Formats: sequence, structure tokens, C-alpha cells
Amino acid sequence: MNKGVYIFIGQSGSGKGTQVKLLKDKIISLNKNAKIFDLETGNVFRELIKGPTYTGKKTREMIEAGKLPPSFLGVHAWSHSIIEGYNGDQHVFIDGTPRVAEEVPELCSVFEFFDWYPHVIDIVVSDEWSYDRLKGRGRADDNETDIWGRIQWFHTSVVPAIELLKQSDRVTFHSIAGEQTIECVHNDICHELGLE
Repeated sequence: MNKGVYIFIGQSGSGKGTQVKLLKDKIISLNKNAKIFDLETGNVFRELIKGPTYTGKKTREMIEAGKLPPSFLGVHAWSHSIIEGYNGDQHVFIDGTPRVAEEVPELCSVFEFFDWYPHVIDIVVSDEWSYDRLKGRGRADDNETDIWGRIQWFHTSVVPAIELLKQSDRVTFHSIAGEQTIECVHNDICHELGLE
């Protein structure tokens, strides 16, 4: 099968991470020699803010103050990962990018450079669904204020990025109903991608 590029977007709690894993498993089941390149921007940011650098310290302080780090940090995080890890012979999975509209032109330049035609998989859930799922996880940062803050951030920052990304003639956009069982969401994604 041809190498695919899959960008997963959706609110926190929409199940993106679970669906990324299921789609990777599906692709490997169709070709046991398939190679995967993973880009999860959240992990890159977590490593940055845990690190000893001045930039990491400043980024951590911004996040703790409830501020969104500047877009250049996001672009650096994912572009560095692609430059270092993508070898041209992998299926590409991107989770958590773009985070803001300012990243989209840079991301589109990556599509052109590597001749990618990505599938953007938008897992759509309501704010209430997102809140219930996040509250149910029981993580330290899943308190009511932080959860509603992340939901609001999605609407103010990520949704404009999604709308801009839709304008790329290289992108095939798939809107997937996320308020159903994990298996049903996965089946819908596979159907949309012709991987049944």
C-alpha cells in the first residue's frame, strides 16, 4: 500500500491518541513490514518543559501561568522531529499539530517539500463529551478550571487552524463523529480511508 500521512485533530478527550494507535495497528496488519513515523507535539513540549534549558524554563512558566507558548516553539518542536526522524519510507502519524493558525503555512510547506497529500482526521465531539472524558481520567491537571480552559483554547486557537488547513489543495479532510464507541469511530475512519 502507498505510504500515508495522517493528521489527527480534535478536542482533548476526543480519543485521538486511541484512534492513532488503532489506525497504526490496522496499517501494520495490512503490511507487517510497514514503517511508522510518529509525531506527537504534546510529547515534544513535555520534554522541553522538563529540560534544563532557559527556553524550557520560560515555556514552563508560560504554561503554568495559563499562557499559550509562541507559535515558533510549536513549529520548532514538530519541524525538528520531522527533520531528524522522517526517512521517506514511513507512514506518518501527526497528533497535536497544528495548534494555532500561525503554524499552518509552515506545515503546508512541509507537505510541498516532501510531496505529502495528508488525510486530516477530525474527531468531532461536543464540549460536554470532552469535559466528561477528561474529568473521568482523574489526572492532576484534569480539574474543572483546566479542562474548560483547554476546551476554550481548542475553539479559539485550534479551530481557526483547522479552517485554514482545509484550504490546502493537498489535504483530504475527514470529519468523524467521535461520540460513539471506540470501535465504531475506528471503523468509520477505516471506511473513510478505504482501509476496510
